[in-house]
Amino acid sequence: MTVVRGIGLRHVLWGMTGAGPATGPSLYHWCPMSDQPPASPHLYPDHPRVGVGVLVWKGDQLLLIRRAKAPLAGEWCLPGGSQELGETLFQTAAREVREETAVTCRPTAVLTAVDGITRDPRPPGAGPEVAAPVRFHFTIVEIMADYLSGDPAAGDDAAEALWADRATCGRLVTWPSIKAVVDLGWAARQSRERGG
Repeated sequence: MTVVRGIGLRHVLWGMTGAGPATGPSLYHWCPMSDQPPASPHLYPDHPRVGVGVLVWKGDQLLLIRRAKAPLAGEWCLPGGSQELGETLFQTAAREVREETAVTCRPTAVLTAVDGITRDPRPPGAGPEVAAPVRFHFTIVEIMADYLSGDPAAGDDAAEALWADRATCGRLVTWPSIKAVVDLGWAARQSRERGG
């Protein structure tokens, strides 16, 4: 069992592992084969990819999307995606939010970084010496951003997009590692508002 960055969340197998002050939470989990897209450029990588998750704030609301594609299809999470060659993290954050939600934002700070690793299930009866293939592997940098303009409209990898207050976030965001990042974002936001 791992305690994640003092947030108080504990999770075994489905959720967070390898977390700590230097590494942050992890999105390590096992995933069923039905979650596999037919032709993803990120599928079965030979090296980790860099991505961003973006916490876009509009007053006391956070921008959420429900993912339309793997990984985590159907889950409510933060908008974000892969960094492109030549882009800064903040450029990636602004582009991905615009593509997935039609919202324009101004990235302001790096909140944390997490490991997003999805593995195929081990074959039935396989022992611990049989490594499960890595289906997706992302290093995800979580970015804080301020809302500038636009109304949420699902696009690109998003099936839905909406503004959510803290209670709505708590109800919609159920994936443990994403919930940990969202909770960390709310705590950072409250600290900033108090001047801390």
